[in-house]
Amino acid sequence: MFRAIIAGLGARSRSWIDVCRRNPEVEIVGYVDPVEEKRRAVAERLGVSGDRFFASLDDALKAVEADFVLDVTPPAVHEEIAVKSFEAGLHVLEEKPMSDDFEAALRMVAKAEERGRTFMITQNYRFGPVPRTTRRLLDEGVIGEPEVVTVGFYRAWATRPGTHYTTMPYPLLTDMGVHHFDMLRYVLNREPVEVWAWTWNPSWGWHKGDAGHAVVIRFEGDLFATHHALGCSVGKQSPWNGEWRIEGPKGSITWEEERVFITRGYPREEAKREEVPLDKLPLPPQDAILAEFISALKEGREPECSGRDNLRSLAIVFAARRSAEERRPVRIDELLG
Repeated sequence: MFRAIIAGLGARSRSWIDVCRRNPEVEIVGYVDPVEEKRRAVAERLGVSGDRFFASLDDALKAVEADFVLDVTPPAVHEEIAVKSFEAGLHVLEEKPMSDDFEAALRMVAKAEERGRTFMITQNYRFGPVPRTTRRLLDEGVIGEPEVVTVGFYRAWATRPGTHYTTMPYPLLTDMGVHHFDMLRYVLNREPVEVWAWTWNPSWGWHKGDAGHAVVIRFEGDLFATHHALGCSVGKQSPWNGEWRIEGPKGSITWEEERVFITRGYPREEAKREEVPLDKLPLPPQDAILAEFISALKEGREPECSGRDNLRSLAIVFAARRSAEERRPVRIDELLG
């Protein structure tokens, strides 16, 4: 049994608490949040004794024995939570994005490795059936080696005024973009080399930071991926995974309303289009993340979406921000060294 402390009791914590409670290998031994009203509300909802709730991680670490911290705090707090956890000998499963500061992310990964602790980021989108199925199809070579990818994402996103999503700089790049950039790395099984980006805010937008962008990513092997998105769309809404088109010498793979299609045949014969049944996965994405984390702890191995690996997904975000600000292409190794 692995004992968990949940740090952060905001809206996102609710689903993580439910995931932990239905995993037979996890026991929640502590809940942390500085806001008393949140602690009281969660205690009442779960029917859990108040002595399991703490105003700070320091208080929790003094009072309970735990194996890992599940960090559901805002990104600006992640480094503090992670460092305290690692120094106390605990592993960390952390909500994405790893940080809103790339230098902080580098420090967190270094601290985890210095202390020999497991550090995993909850990139749940890559654990869904659409990206998992597509990765398999590309590995099988059904369209040959892809060279061109486009991803479109348009939603009325983060509509509550005053939240950090509506006031932060580059909200769509930082919070949603990291999901898609991580999926691109996973699905294509290639690493990013260079990023060009342009960002803007439409006249009708409700975000303080730029909520529209076009990002071009050059991956290994000169594969080019374009991610275009708008977080204040009041028109047709995209699925959360986005609408994808992957082009190879033998055809294309497209994501259309959470369905996967292969089209091939042009120009020499009549085109053939087929829908591909999605791979049946044993667990929903969030449950799969926790299961992967626990398996990595038991087996003493690096988990999928480890902090070290996730730096390359986060680097795309910060390379895009730098590219937009400096009006130039930015190489990933400028951030990673």
